Amino acid sequence: MKGPGKFFFLASFLYLGIGTTLGFLMAYLRGKWVLRLVPVHTHVNLLGWVSMLIFGFAYTYLPVFAGKKLYSESLPYLHFFLANLGLIGMGAMWFGSRFPKSPISPTWVWPFGGLVVLSSWLFIFNMLMTLFG
Repeated sequence: MKGPGKFFFLASFLYLGIGTTLGFLMAYLRGKWVLRLVPVHTHVNLLGWVSMLIFGFAYTYLPVFAGKKLYSESLPYLHFFLANLGLIGMGAMWFGSRFPKSPISPTWVWPFGGLVVLSSWLFIFNMLMTLFG
């Protein structure tokens, strides 16, 4: 496998491992740890595992099924970088802000969430231009 889809597939498998490990830790540790890890666990599984797998599939196979060339070969790499930076940043900020007297503010999640939104729009643009442009 070549191209950006490979990176998205690899990242999705990494996030699957992290997400299931977090779920196990939440069940094992219980109590306050569950509250600290819920948003991280949720986003790692949905944005990390599920979305990255879908992005990898879309970049690899949608142009082939449509019989077209991917509109931009470089946008998927920017998408990958921004999506992963955003997801990792959100997870770190949520986790870090959940401890008493933490210097990390929960409002620090939003800039990283913005990176995820921007990366999603890059994907949407590239796919729409590939399929309908």
